[in-house]
Amino acid sequence: MKFSDTVFFSKNDDKNLNRLAFFTIVVYIVSIFYNLHISPLYAEEPRRALVALEMLLNNNFIVTTLLDETFYDHPPLWNIILAGSLKIFGFNTFALRFPSAFSLLLTGLITYIMGKKYISHRFGILSALYYLVSADLYFYFSVTAEIDIFYSLLVLLSIYSVFHFYQKKQFYLLFGCAYFFITLAFLTKGFASYAFVIITLTTYFYYQKDLKRLLSIPHLLCAGVSILVVGLYFYMYGQYEDLGAYVSEMWGLTSQRTVLGRGWGGLIRHLLLFPLNFLGVLFPATLFLLFFWKKEAFKNKRSRPYLVFLGLIFLANFLVYLVSPGARIRYTYMFFPMAITVLTFPLFLQLGHKNWQNTSYHTFFQILIMLSAFACFFIPFLDYFKALSYLKYTGPFFGVLLLALFFMHKNTVGYARHLFIINFIIICRLVFDQVALPMKAVNSSSAPHKMFAQEIRAITGDQEPLYVFSQEHIRNHDQVPFRFYETAAYLELWRKKLVEKTQQCEIQGYYIFNVVNLEGRQPLYSFTIGDINLALVRIE
Repeated sequence: MKFSDTVFFSKNDDKNLNRLAFFTIVVYIVSIFYNLHISPLYAEEPRRALVALEMLLNNNFIVTTLLDETFYDHPPLWNIILAGSLKIFGFNTFALRFPSAFSLLLTGLITYIMGKKYISHRFGILSALYYLVSADLYFYFSVTAEIDIFYSLLVLLSIYSVFHFYQKKQFYLLFGCAYFFITLAFLTKGFASYAFVIITLTTYFYYQKDLKRLLSIPHLLCAGVSILVVGLYFYMYGQYEDLGAYVSEMWGLTSQRTVLGRGWGGLIRHLLLFPLNFLGVLFPATLFLLFFWKKEAFKNKRSRPYLVFLGLIFLANFLVYLVSPGARIRYTYMFFPMAITVLTFPLFLQLGHKNWQNTSYHTFFQILIMLSAFACFFIPFLDYFKALSYLKYTGPFFGVLLLALFFMHKNTVGYARHLFIINFIIICRLVFDQVALPMKAVNSSSAPHKMFAQEIRAITGDQEPLYVFSQEHIRNHDQVPFRFYETAAYLELWRKKLVEKTQQCEIQGYYIFNVVNLEGRQPLYSFTIGDINLALVRIE
């Protein structure tokens, strides 16, 4: 007799299966916030941090600045969200990263709600959890202060509003919600946002043979209100800064990713590699293609309006990125829940089947679980990880957990088996939190910037003004003098005082100079960023 039939997880034991699902969700939430603060700010995080900090320090939530100089970049909503998180959690790296991780959770919740309403409760759980553990999001972007997961949530809410309220024939709510969320998306990332609502409405209404709806009063009214709000934002911006330069820079960020900005050679390469890359980062949902090629799966999909909608809208919107050589995978995060939901459905139909697809899928994960368990026992003995002394306890602990998980997975069937796979990936994330994030705090190429900031702060204190001397103007982050924004982010975070760029050195205070411009001044502290030697000096 099978373990699954005698203890907890027989396929009809709803009570214990729901408990297992609830436990999985709780442990997932722990995993996504555990050690979130520990690795240094890297990539574009310091820039996002600086803009949000300077909003608070300048008390200006319309115009974005970097080193107290106008910074022509995306609209301010994401920076406002980061600033709000800093006010709630304090000036620390956890506060900067919390909104991205929380946006991922909200997207998973929306995926579950839609899956439950239009398919079933268990389908909603599986599609949401497989989305939440998709490799690119779970192990990389949910650990950053980046904009893309939040932006994708807004776009997804706009798209889902179209389907949900069309089913109810509530057209004021349909257009109102679609344009409300896309307006927020515009205030997050600019002009490209409106493409989503235009493509989605046109595609779906054409499919429904209801294109006349685009000329209806609800649509025209809601679109007009959205344009009015954007116009009001531009008017407010123009009261502070050069609106023409701002719009030009914002449009440039959009157009440079198209074929106009990259050329035809880049397009051909992109057409070949981008879809494969997209499928790869959906892992483990990539493996659902094993179940996708059955005729029954296509027949069932056509009988499900929600899945048809997701398939249509995904293809129509994804095409834009497919022909845009500058597009990166993180620009497509709003498609992850849509693609994973569609891919999950044929797997869901075959949960209890004894076929080669299920055998191959679960055998693959059993091998992965065993390899991961052995790795957890082995890691504490590697010299590279000697700095993490606690691994001699936590490594074997996670190894035992994985061996127990292997046993549970091997002796269960159907839905419960997939929940154990999700738990396996969650344990991998907890190990990642315990090993990779602390190691990044020491070995990351971004770690020296935190050390530079500590040394500079020890000299300057928190009250004296600090300037960066440069004759260059900041138009975008690549033009920030000496890439000093990575160090400046920590200085503003800790000192709660602006680090200002200046072309003068006549005011009393501390200055960061390129050593070639020292002109005989005596450095108090010297350091190097990239290939540029810098010095901190005091001017009386």
